[in-house]
Amino acid sequence: MTANQQIHISIPKETLNRLSLTYGDELLARVDRDKIIIEPKKDRASSQTQSLRWFMVPGLLAGIVALINFMVQKTSHVHLSGANSISQITIYLAVFFGFMTFLIALFLLGQNQLVATNFWIKIRSVITLTTAFTILNFAITSFFFYFVDLAFHGVILDPYTSSALIAGFVGIASYLMMNAAQSISFSTITTVMIATLVGGIFLSMITNSQEDWWQINFSYLGSNLSNNWWQFNFTLIFSALVMLTLIDYIFSLLFQIKKFATRKMQILRALLVGTSIMFGLVGVFQNNRSIDWLHQLHWWSANLLVVFILAVIISLKWLLPNVTREFLLTAYGFAGLMVLSEILFQTVHYLSLTAFEIISFSLAFGWLVLLMQNLNNLYIENYEVFTIELK
Repeated sequence: MTANQQIHISIPKETLNRLSLTYGDELLARVDRDKIIIEPKKDRASSQTQSLRWFMVPGLLAGIVALINFMVQKTSHVHLSGANSISQITIYLAVFFGFMTFLIALFLLGQNQLVATNFWIKIRSVITLTTAFTILNFAITSFFFYFVDLAFHGVILDPYTSSALIAGFVGIASYLMMNAAQSISFSTITTVMIATLVGGIFLSMITNSQEDWWQINFSYLGSNLSNNWWQFNFTLIFSALVMLTLIDYIFSLLFQIKKFATRKMQILRALLVGTSIMFGLVGVFQNNRSIDWLHQLHWWSANLLVVFILAVIISLKWLLPNVTREFLLTAYGFAGLMVLSEILFQTVHYLSLTAFEIISFSLAFGWLVLLMQNLNNLYIENYEVFTIELK
């Protein structure tokens, strides 16, 4: 092979169609360590202009709103924290403009990533993801200003400087939300689900007024005896919605591949949907022993959640194509640990109710995440990876 000889590669036509590319379009290839990464060539100037717009427009609007607020309130000195402060107004406006930015960006820029074919499923996914990222935006912005206030406690600025700072913070938050909307993927949705669930539960633990709640049971956080039961139950409900979005996302991808668009995979999807619904119903039906029917519905939802998870594990051998022996053994190991925790609690009385609930919940949730990861790998191995021939 001579130094000037050209080497050509062949790419499947369906891959080019998926990326909205045609014959003659230029691709960008770069070497990353021992890998060659090929991606569509983007117009750098257009990309920068787009980024500036998503940063400047929400920021300018937020700055104008903040300045008008200070003028109407006749605020000559603006505090860093407290009522009508830089932090309070920034949080409110960052949440509002972040929500709108994510929603618009998801429809305009990230719609190709929402592969669900059903219109109502797509709408539910958009609303769930937008709400989830807005909650994360609120939490991150609130924590940020908490630490800023610790570092610059007592700072007082004029309305114009304050409005400029608010514009900058809101612009950054909106830009990050825009990038998040463009980056919707399996890993993104999974991260949001874990962050929502774990963050919400820990917040319920921290803010609960009953210090020795753990001596009763884990479900106490969502019972009528807890002062912030709504927070714990909302976390379960919303995490179930994110899980449902993740299920819709991964199966919509898998069903694009003919050999996976089978009745067996539809049954597996139905079992996982049932699992997420039961998970959400545990939060919908409060564990309130003073209202017997409500307590019974909570109890049945929790038990049916376990039944669905075990049904998924037992049926994997027949429903999941190309399932490996190692993965089946892992699944059976999780099932065995759940049964063992039940024996240690009910029969041996070694575990307390709180320990039993935490262990069972962690095993069940960990197993579901592992299964979703396996389904995503199944899609990647059969669709997104193809052989390129050098010619």
